[in-house]
Amino acid sequence: MTDKEFRKLKRSDLIAIIYEYQKKQEELVKEIGELRAQLESKNLKISKAGSIAEAVVGLDLLFETAQKTADDYIEQVRLANEEAEQKAAEIIKQAEKEAAEIVSKARNKADNKK
Repeated sequence: MTDKEFRKLKRSDLIAIIYEYQKKQEELVKEIGELRAQLESKNLKISKAGSIAEAVVGLDLLFETAQKTADDYIEQVRLANEEAEQKAAEIIKQAEKEAAEIVSKARNKADNKK
């Protein structure tokens, strides 16, 4: 509306127009508040997503370290098992040798007594 049109309006009409503008302004202020709340919620979600991503990276590193530790432990157990098997084989070989010597001595004694 132009200035001339406003000047021709009655006071009650002007009050009604002002009232409508105030209602519209209140609605817009309310909408701005809602949009700000939505924006804050989105920002919070983005922040949480970043925190979750950081946590996932931390967990990934933790699992990698745990896997490496487990692999190292398994390797140590495997090496210890190989050493134990070698010692057991040596002990068995030595025992068989001693047993053969004992049997040989016993046969010699038995042959000498005949």
